Amino acid sequence: MSGSLSVVAFEGELNSIVKEYLDFGGFDKTLQDFERECEQKGKPIADLDVKSKSNQKLIGIQNELMKRFHEGKRNKYFTLWNESLPVTVRDGDSVSQKLEFYLNIYFAVYPIRFAKGQDEGEKAMQGFKQYLETRGSTLSQTTEFLPFYALPFVPSPTSHPSYKELFSDTWLKDLEVRLEKFLTLALKSTPQPKLFELYQGVRENRNDEYQQINQLQQQLVECERKTMSYIKRHNKVQADYHNLIGVTADLVDAMEATLQGKPVSEHWS
Repeated sequence: MSGSLSVVAFEGELNSIVKEYLDFGGFDKTLQDFERECEQKGKPIADLDVKSKSNQKLIGIQNELMKRFHEGKRNKYFTLWNESLPVTVRDGDSVSQKLEFYLNIYFAVYPIRFAKGQDEGEKAMQGFKQYLETRGSTLSQTTEFLPFYALPFVPSPTSHPSYKELFSDTWLKDLEVRLEKFLTLALKSTPQPKLFELYQGVRENRNDEYQQINQLQQQLVECERKTMSYIKRHNKVQADYHNLIGVTADLVDAMEATLQGKPVSEHWS
């Protein structure tokens, strides 16, 4: 009974979360049916405050990133990229890692594409080479990116069959669209449904539980290892103790023999 009362108490907010998700996902017909059925059954749909002050700041960060992208400002771009995106996204999300790789390619060929001069081109390509040797090295075994590891050593990438696509308007536009979509989700500049946040919270709690279980398992293994070591040491001490008792008994026998006038050598022989 208490569970039902809890659902009733938050029913309006729960219905609002469902409505928000259906609206976000573009399920227009389902949304209309849901709202109609809620009205027929007298079920409330609360108003959710989806706007926050931080959203405006995040929108500003996204706009600044896109501005630096269009200007080809690699260092400034990745400085803001690293400051704005959570480490869990930058280092743990495969979409983020792949997009970061393509962004490094984009900045590497930017001076060539927009005729910024040889010095700028060499500097940009050197930056890409450094990236390949550091963060980019994790993708070196990926078939999709393997051809680009030779890019810094190609004299004329614009005419090379493997790289000429990088200078097409289609490739640039596709990268721009992918970047916009990624930043929208990663920075949450467009309010995401509350359902996403709830799911993310559950998943993070689940990951924390998994980590705790793994830690406990490791501790258990370590405890078992130490236990076996203590058992071996105990057995050794016990064996030494029995040997000591045997030697002591022999000494007592020898002392008794001596008191009886018997030579000790006879007893030990």
